[in-house]
Amino acid sequence: VWVRTLGAMSVRVAVSLQPDDFSKAIVSDPVSTTEETDFTAEIPVRGLQPSTNYHYRVLVGDGKSPPSARTHELHTLVDEAMPTKFRLAFGGGAGYVPENERAFDTIREANPDLLLLLGDNVYSDAPESPAMQHYCYYRRQSRPEFSKLVARTPVFSIWDDHDFGVNDCAEGPSMDVPAWKRPVYHVFRNNWVNPGYGGGDAQPGFYYDFYIGDVHFIMLDGRFYRNLDPSVGEVSMLGPVQRAWFLETLRESKGTFKVLCSPVPWVFEAKGDSQDTWNGFKDERKIIFDVLRENKVAGALFVSADRHRSDLWRIEREGDYPIYEFNSSRLTNQHVHKTMEDALFSYNKKQSFGLVDFDTTAEDPHVTYTVVTIDGEVVNTFGLQLSQLRSP
Repeated sequence: VWVRTLGAMSVRVAVSLQPDDFSKAIVSDPVSTTEETDFTAEIPVRGLQPSTNYHYRVLVGDGKSPPSARTHELHTLVDEAMPTKFRLAFGGGAGYVPENERAFDTIREANPDLLLLLGDNVYSDAPESPAMQHYCYYRRQSRPEFSKLVARTPVFSIWDDHDFGVNDCAEGPSMDVPAWKRPVYHVFRNNWVNPGYGGGDAQPGFYYDFYIGDVHFIMLDGRFYRNLDPSVGEVSMLGPVQRAWFLETLRESKGTFKVLCSPVPWVFEAKGDSQDTWNGFKDERKIIFDVLRENKVAGALFVSADRHRSDLWRIEREGDYPIYEFNSSRLTNQHVHKTMEDALFSYNKKQSFGLVDFDTTAEDPHVTYTVVTIDGEVVNTFGLQLSQLRSP
């Protein structure tokens, strides 16, 4: 559980099966918020059962919870490797637009089991100004639409250019050049609760993986090590350390579906000739595709953000099954990118997000991608079966 307090405080979380009786609650160990972490903390709660509805309260200070303390709901997910049915929501392009913050209400009403925020989650565009970065998080976190959603829904996040640096930035392979890289990393880390943070402070970044049942999610950091200047190092989106981790994680994956999440589109056509997508890193993308083919990796799906619309793409591969890419990144943004004729479908009329439903309990496991508008309208739905995602 992620919390922010008004000052340095001791915080615990109590979790109960009953919404109005916490006498037998599981209570976490205390965690202290500090000025160094901008008065945020991650509070682990152990001993919960899978696939169970719970209620929880945040206990601040002396840990005594008054009768009026706010009670939140949570639902634990299925054990790793178990066949399952679940729904995720995803998107990006979430600049702060007050009249569009209701998008988070619409997502909550869709009742997803988890939320993937894939970059441009805020638009600080101020890598040398911690004050501006903090401000952008404060105003979003203070909105009831957002806070109600994330209080009950697990969130997994990565970043892109607008919450890392500035538009289309590629700052090179160094961990400490520019000097603002590590401070921005710490601000982002303080504001989200992910299961991993690259290699930690020794190899910072927002790349990590996790399972929901037997579906494997691999999250990629496309900004911290991005380099387009061959004079200072290899042209790469991921950097050699992250890429080696990614390829090994992919080879060893036990997932029925492997969901490869990138902050920018995998398909070359999504942004024309721009070098900002994987179009600028063709050699590295080929290495990834070669590993998929050589290891006959079944069930691979691409999920991405960055483009201010919602798309479905089909990426053909010679001698192997096509990979489908689900892209959505206009959660709240007013700014819009044009639709793309080469996509299987492409939508930009309203703010929108992606819903993805997995069912691996079926004889032929399947996944369904649905695009939903800020007003809850379904604009397109597309289904796939695992049998369509197997190497010949």
